[in-house]
Amino acid sequence: MITQPDGGVPNTLSPDEAFTLVGDETRIGILHALWTAYDPHAADSAVPFSELFDRVGADDTGNFNYHLGKLTGHFVRRTDSGYELTAPGLKVVRAVIAGGVTGDPTVESTPVDATCDRCGDTVEITYEDGTTWARCSTCDGYWPQRGGEIFGFSLPPAGLRGRTPDDILDATIVYSIHRFETMIDGICPECGGTVDTSLAVCANHDADDGICDACDAHFMGIITCVCRSCKFAWRCPSYAWVLNHPALVSFYYRHGIEHVPATWAAIRRGLGWQEERVSTDPPSLRLCVEHEGERIRFLLDQTGTVVDVHE
Repeated sequence: MITQPDGGVPNTLSPDEAFTLVGDETRIGILHALWTAYDPHAADSAVPFSELFDRVGADDTGNFNYHLGKLTGHFVRRTDSGYELTAPGLKVVRAVIAGGVTGDPTVESTPVDATCDRCGDTVEITYEDGTTWARCSTCDGYWPQRGGEIFGFSLPPAGLRGRTPDDILDATIVYSIHRFETMIDGICPECGGTVDTSLAVCANHDADDGICDACDAHFMGIITCVCRSCKFAWRCPSYAWVLNHPALVSFYYRHGIEHVPATWAAIRRGLGWQEERVSTDPPSLRLCVEHEGERIRFLLDQTGTVVDVHE
């Protein structure tokens, strides 16, 4: 059993209890007031009771004290100076600030400074439901059932603020790829839980015309990642699992290319790598990367783990 430094059981809440605690206007007002006073560089950002009462604009001291008491111990901490947000409290407010639970903006189809690796035509982005979708303006892309999709990566609504379409594309890639890298390491970027991964390999893959009739995708290998705790999931082509491998970065560096995984250029390289089926039971495949007549090969097992690198 995990314990606190004082030997007690960690202060945990069930999802129902957590939703109940923050499901009140006064309590949300308290969290927001503490957030307004919060300074990440200050030694003490605690707010005295009387000042907090005034900041929230409550009418009844007894009622206010009741709601503050409900939050204290999990979302709010009492100190010698007053009250301040705990880590879970900060997370709740940051989710609101980011727009992840309050905002639902959209961006209509807009061309960006990127070209489709399949046909060379312009890439367009849209934004809806917290996701930036990159699609080819002409061909079927890599996921024809999704309207010519090249990829769909998450970005909180706050990521749109003050950014041009090209900036949104770059921000989306950086934000999502770095989160995805934690999943490669087996850690959920949402909750820190353990991630399970599995590789699926199409047994009759034939994508000579761009899309395989058997699996309706361009890619032979698809890796699925799911967090055991919060069910956060990610589904990606096999190339994504190798994008940040040190042997790959070194391979490109020897050829004068600075391979930075969280960039459009790196993703475009990955889209062009060749897949070779090794086995379907258990699933296994080999990724072949070529540049200037040289090759490097990555063998992936049924969990997507790189188990062998060969040049």
